[in-house]
Amino acid sequence: MMIDILISAYNGEEYIREQIDSILNQTYTDWRLLIRDDGSKDRTLEIIEGYVGKFNKKIYFINDKDKHLGASMSFFKLLNYSTADYIMFCDQDDVWIADKIEITLNKMHDLEKLYPDKPILIHSNLKVVNGGLKIIDEFFWKYQKLNPNLKRLNNLLIQNNVTGCTVMINRKLKDLLETVPGNLIMHDWWFALVASAFGVIDYIDEPLILYRQHGANDTGAKKYRISYFINRSLKYDEAVKTINKIINQGKEFYSIYRNMLTKEQKDIVYNFITLFEVGRFKRIYRIFKYKFFKYGFLRNLGFIIVMLIPSKRKGAYNEDFYNNSNSKL
Repeated sequence: MMIDILISAYNGEEYIREQIDSILNQTYTDWRLLIRDDGSKDRTLEIIEGYVGKFNKKIYFINDKDKHLGASMSFFKLLNYSTADYIMFCDQDDVWIADKIEITLNKMHDLEKLYPDKPILIHSNLKVVNGGLKIIDEFFWKYQKLNPNLKRLNNLLIQNNVTGCTVMINRKLKDLLETVPGNLIMHDWWFALVASAFGVIDYIDEPLILYRQHGANDTGAKKYRISYFINRSLKYDEAVKTINKIINQGKEFYSIYRNMLTKEQKDIVYNFITLFEVGRFKRIYRIFKYKFFKYGFLRNLGFIIVMLIPSKRKGAYNEDFYNNSNSKL
């Protein structure tokens, strides 16, 4: 069964060979690799072209007029070119364990037997490694204090626990991703929100990727400890900005999918995205009523502290405005 693997590359000359080689060495072989370069300034494009020339029936270069879109928009662009039954997402600087595709696809088939008509997203644990692939931690979820069981809509509105480079989605979920959001934080978070609302999210405990951490990472794994929390708490303005971004992402989600949501889901999302439109004590009431909780006491404490800001935003949430804010690539 054909699988499309999507890579958005950008200045990846140092590591992209190892990643592509790890895909070529997979135990499951019925796949094609679609690579889009997002305007690299180094030798990334030359390396990609070398692989395309050597493996022209397996590896395809997506050449479009857009240049530097950023990782999330680049992956949405790649989705337009995918025609396979299943899609996997791949970072340029990691290394896949040899049976990653096989294990993930088997899990997908098991879930589709249980949920034959549902959009499905599967993700897995990761091994955190340094630039030279030396193990930093065997289990990413433990390292970052994440709980993949928190996969309901109320959980995912406030915190993402899906790592995009481990994800496989089926065609039914891909078909729900045609509208490109303008206010998303990361593509994997957005995929998780959509899957949670309309389908199924499941996970594989086993680490299937060597998740490389190095100085050039756009995003990465930072060990979650008390000192890390205190350092972030001291940057109060940044915390407020972060929560505003999360709420704006929720508004975009509500705008695009409002007509597909159940009454209960609409109630959950609306009460989340209008948190800053009500007084601080009503905010706390909503957080507990709808269980807008992150994983871990410290994370939730920080969130509640920010929600105790006494001021309100000017102006009420305008559903009609956000309903017309959608964009497409």
